[in-house]
Amino acid sequence: MIIFEEDPDPVSGEEKYPWNFTWHGEHHQESDMAFYATDPKEKVIGPGIARAKYGGFMLTYPPKRVYDIWSDPLFSLAENKAERLLLAAIDYSLEKYVLYIAKKPPSTFAKNWAYRQGKKVIFLPIGSFSKNLLEKIRIFHVLEGAHVRKYAHKFINK
Repeated sequence: MIIFEEDPDPVSGEEKYPWNFTWHGEHHQESDMAFYATDPKEKVIGPGIARAKYGGFMLTYPPKRVYDIWSDPLFSLAENKAERLLLAAIDYSLEKYVLYIAKKPPSTFAKNWAYRQGKKVIFLPIGSFSKNLLEKIRIFHVLEGAHVRKYAHKFINK
C-alpha cells in the first residue's frame, strides 16, 4: 500500500481527498482496492472520462473479499484515512508481511494490530522512490462505463 499524503492534513485539518472508495476486482486476475482520492468530478477530461489523484491506496488479492472499509466499524479506531487503509490491509492480507510505503512509519497502534494477527508491517519511506514514478502511479482515470474504453486513450494520453 502507498500513502502519498495523509488526509485530513495533520497540521491544518483540511481534507484534500474527499473520495473514499472500495473497488472490487472485475475478475480473478485483479485485486480489490480501497483508496482516498480527489473528487473525479472536479477534473473531467473528456466525455465520460475523469482524472483523479490518490492520497493513498491499498490493494489485496484475491478479489471480491473486501467489505467497504470506509463504513466498516472494525476500522473506526483509526486516527486518519492512512491508518484506516493500513488496518484494512493488515486485516485482509493473506500474507504475513504488509508493505507500507509512506512519509512516516506506521503508528504503534497499527503495528500492534498487525502483531495480534500474526503479521508484520514492512515500512519503506516514500522518499526512496522516484518522484516521476510516484506521480505516474498517483494519477488515475475513472470511466463512465465499459463503452468509454473504446475512445478513452484519445483523452488520457494528452
